[in-house]
Amino acid sequence: MVLHLKITVSDVLNREMFEKAIVIAGENGLNRLIKWVHVMEVTQIGNLLNGNELILSTGMAWKNDEAAFLSLVQELIEHNVSGLCIELGTHLKEVPAKVMDLADKHGFPIIVFQEEVRFIDITQDLHTYLIQQHFQMISELEAFSQELNRLLLGSDPQALILNHLHETVKSQVIFKCSQQKELCVPVLQEQEKNELFHRIKSNKEEGKQIRQPIQALDHQLAELILFSENRPFTELDVLLADRTATALANQLLREMYAAEKRRAEENSWMQEWLEGRHREDEIEKHLSLLGMKGKHQGAAVFCVELQQWEAGLSENQYPYIQIIVRSAFEPLGFYILPYSKREQLIFIMINLKEKPTMKERLLQGIRQARQNQKLPAVHMTAGKLVSQLSGMNKSYDTAQKALRLHRKLTEGKISPLYDELHMYRLISMIRERDELHDFVNDYLQPVIDHDAKYQTRLLKTLKFYLMCNGSKQETAGHLFIVRQTLYHRIKQLEDLLGSDFMQPGKRQAIEFAAMAHEYLELE
Repeated sequence: MVLHLKITVSDVLNREMFEKAIVIAGENGLNRLIKWVHVMEVTQIGNLLNGNELILSTGMAWKNDEAAFLSLVQELIEHNVSGLCIELGTHLKEVPAKVMDLADKHGFPIIVFQEEVRFIDITQDLHTYLIQQHFQMISELEAFSQELNRLLLGSDPQALILNHLHETVKSQVIFKCSQQKELCVPVLQEQEKNELFHRIKSNKEEGKQIRQPIQALDHQLAELILFSENRPFTELDVLLADRTATALANQLLREMYAAEKRRAEENSWMQEWLEGRHREDEIEKHLSLLGMKGKHQGAAVFCVELQQWEAGLSENQYPYIQIIVRSAFEPLGFYILPYSKREQLIFIMINLKEKPTMKERLLQGIRQARQNQKLPAVHMTAGKLVSQLSGMNKSYDTAQKALRLHRKLTEGKISPLYDELHMYRLISMIRERDELHDFVNDYLQPVIDHDAKYQTRLLKTLKFYLMCNGSKQETAGHLFIVRQTLYHRIKQLEDLLGSDFMQPGKRQAIEFAAMAHEYLELE
């Protein structure tokens, strides 16, 4: 397939209408691209032009004003106009030397007709030619897309697609993917490749390159780069790169989907692991066979559960959720093994970086995953961080406990990490709700009844007073009340709970009862 570039000034000069035209200045700019032809008889451009126009004029607006002529040409150059065609004789006898010098300096073509010409015939001819070129571009783009679809069915679609793009655009093609070494078509020696990457990274070759991100599920999976020394890239080249990027995204997504399905086949072994039925040496050997590199620094079980689960429909979303989780956590230093069961996706997060930052990185990964617009409404929790991989059953059990709490409590109320649930861990251990209610009533019922009867806020005051470790000034600040009002409320609490309610043993029980009351209220 032969590519047709948008027409240049040089192409126009080969048209029949320009048979007697002469280029008197700016010959170095004959390769300028033309997107439209425009007749203009003004001395100031303003916002009349978009760039890449070929201007036709008789010069009547500045025939006796060399300064205005010079200013106009300067404006045309600044507006990225492709060239200026002037009909000499009727209004303008010649083009001043200063104007030609300016045009030569900037490679701005000035073309003259030495006899009367019909601008209407020129615009009709060139506009027809431009429309034909545009139609040809669309046809070639469609043929290119159809070939990409055919190549996607081949045995090595990635290589076939990159080679097809190179053969079409006749430029260097580079494919950069985080999961593999960059591919260059044609192949470059290591030194050549490093030099080219340095030039591309420095952005000094902006007009000689096209950089097209390859995205899927709101994440950039790779990047496609086109580089050419010989010619400027055209709009068609950009469209070809875009279509290629879409095809490569489909191919990468298909590979990732297939990889996730293969991983799902390991569910049986993973289930035994989560049940604590594998020894440490068996686990490490299995991970080595899977290709994990590096020594682990602990691990944790990460659970994802759809908030609205529907059989079939929800399961179809699992591969996409897995891809989102991988793209969020793998760059943070986790080797991830997925395991799915009916209403949950379970990930074993093996930490390959420094252990002290593991908790922080888990939270960062959860935040990044939640920002993905393709992610459905889910609960996310991580279990206890364990040092031995054979102890993954403990992390799994605690992740499930954290998940139960997240189902009950308001989203965002508590941390997604089991290790940061603190007193809620103790509350969740109490299976009998009647016992929990009795405990709350034993310690807080007088305050609850008083608030209900007199519309007071003693329970809220009590919670802040406990949170501030008995600091009256800090408590008053949190409640936005004066200290005298706080003193009155504390006296009421002493009357209801006893003057010893801030003594260590009783205070701990009241703090626990206050949290349990909140927990029960949110159920």
